[in-house]
Amino acid sequence: MNIAIIGGGIAGLSCAHELERHGIVPTIYERNGFIGEQYEHVSAILEILHRPIKDAPKYFYDKFNIKIEPINTVNSLVHYSPHITTTIKGNFGYFFHRGKNETAFKPQLLSQLKKTKIIFNENADYKVLLKKYDYVVIANGSSNFTEELGCYQHWVNTYVRGAVVSGRFDPNALLMWINKDYCKNGYAYLTPFNEKKASLILVVTDIVEKQIDEFWELFLYTENLDYKIIEEYKLEHKTGFVYPHRLNNLYFSGNAGGGIDPFLGFGQMNSLMQGVFAAKSIVLGKDYEKLIKKLEKNNKKLHEFRKAFNQLTNWQYDLLVRSIDLPGIKQLLYFTQLNVVNVGGSLLGLKNKISTKGRKKN
Repeated sequence: MNIAIIGGGIAGLSCAHELERHGIVPTIYERNGFIGEQYEHVSAILEILHRPIKDAPKYFYDKFNIKIEPINTVNSLVHYSPHITTTIKGNFGYFFHRGKNETAFKPQLLSQLKKTKIIFNENADYKVLLKKYDYVVIANGSSNFTEELGCYQHWVNTYVRGAVVSGRFDPNALLMWINKDYCKNGYAYLTPFNEKKASLILVVTDIVEKQIDEFWELFLYTENLDYKIIEEYKLEHKTGFVYPHRLNNLYFSGNAGGGIDPFLGFGQMNSLMQGVFAAKSIVLGKDYEKLIKKLEKNNKKLHEFRKAFNQLTNWQYDLLVRSIDLPGIKQLLYFTQLNVVNVGGSLLGLKNKISTKGRKKN
């Protein structure tokens, strides 16, 4: 069985790993000359978004025999709204290095491949590959092919401005800001590499590229952030819904398969699992749509969550962040197995209606 994978990202590498486990040696076509991220940063996998999965690295190893070492645990969540700050302590998930060196997520995946052939600096065309291979898995981190094939529905468009910064940081703390003034319906967050280095990222919704610099400067000024900037970058980030995820012998996986969550824009969990499930579908003849059904359902719920979240004002952001620190709500959100994704959109919508009526009365 000859299988080509377009893209050497998380989905493509995990697909190759699963194919190797079944004795199949695929070929990966990677447009870059390396495996890893173009821009170094730190991502997070948070338990609250993936319940009932409690421990992502353990889950990867137990279910897929994939070993990914995080750079640290997330033990503190700091939430900033325009006028309120809350800090929650606990065991919330993991930080992962995203870059080119051996500690980064993708290079760790690469190190576990034994026979897969990788062709670098190749912008592969699925139409050409389908003539040479039995199956083609598109995992190129882009919606370009699914848009071309009419399988893509756009959900969220953002621009990202990021930086690697130096300063003094808690290596176990994730900081997140929400403020309509500088991120519209987006957010900003800081994730540490270690005590002296961190990744600082601003995500702004529905703007053009030239505007992201203005919002970035406003963010730094508003929050009085004077970290020393080591490296900067900006990029466009699109999130959408893909269906179907398979057209005959063509599979869509990772961001190409709509794997990026539409709320926070994180995708490593879904991408890894979609890559594995694409391989299982090919090798075992299982229905790919059924294998990824839970992932798709979760993303749909997150989309509803985002739509409700988008309706909140800065005043309601303050109310939301203040309520997170209330004992009962804090316990329910962070220290139970409540599926926040399933109920979050409805609760936000209800809170939005109640708080708006209350404000009008006042």
